[in-house]
Amino acid sequence: MGPNGRVIAVTGASGGVGATVVAAAAALGMAGRGEATVLVDLDTAAPGVEILLGIEEARGVRWPELSTARGEVDGDALAAALPSWRGVPVVSGRRRSGPPSEDVVLDVCAGIVRSGRTVVLDLPRPSSWTGPVRALLQGCDVAVLVTPLTFPGAAGAELVRDQLVAAGARDVRVVVRGPAPGQVDPDALGAALGLSVDGVLERDRSLPGAVERGDGLPTGRRNAVARLAADLGAAL
Repeated sequence: MGPNGRVIAVTGASGGVGATVVAAAAALGMAGRGEATVLVDLDTAAPGVEILLGIEEARGVRWPELSTARGEVDGDALAAALPSWRGVPVVSGRRRSGPPSEDVVLDVCAGIVRSGRTVVLDLPRPSSWTGPVRALLQGCDVAVLVTPLTFPGAAGAELVRDQLVAAGARDVRVVVRGPAPGQVDPDALGAALGLSVDGVLERDRSLPGAVERGDGLPTGRRNAVARLAADLGAAL
């Protein structure tokens, strides 16, 4: 077995800002550069990463089937058993299945990391952070904060930045989501937060329709998600 993988955590400065899209783009971008990556959905109160990615009917185990995954979890076997999106294995829940137990979350993530794969965590807002989420943040390599390009968004980002740091995240970075109705500049926002801006998620008018049809995130070469994936793959 090679060296351990990394832990990348993604959370939003506000609800509905697109943190799940950014987490998926980060996983896709790193995988595209040859880094074995697993996307892990820990925002269990949200509609679910599977709906966004269009893999709800894909074969593979989900959190409910992993309820006995304790101790030394075999990350290789787990990755092979998961549903995948664009070649990225995904750990997610089922509708109305409830959150996974805290010990299972930690053991599953630890097993993936030991297998040499990088874990990309799709996290809920800070008010919903559980003990395992805080433990994972304390040991994460990078925390990505997604914020809208608005003045209220910047204020919210300051609060979440401080909560990430208080939880133990040592390297916090920003992805901004457009558009900017007040002409907020991404670099100026990053400077105000004292954080590096690693990417911009531009508006993509094709995204809502693709998700509604069950096609999942559009990732064509000229697509906003694909551009962000390339940027994050290089930056992270």
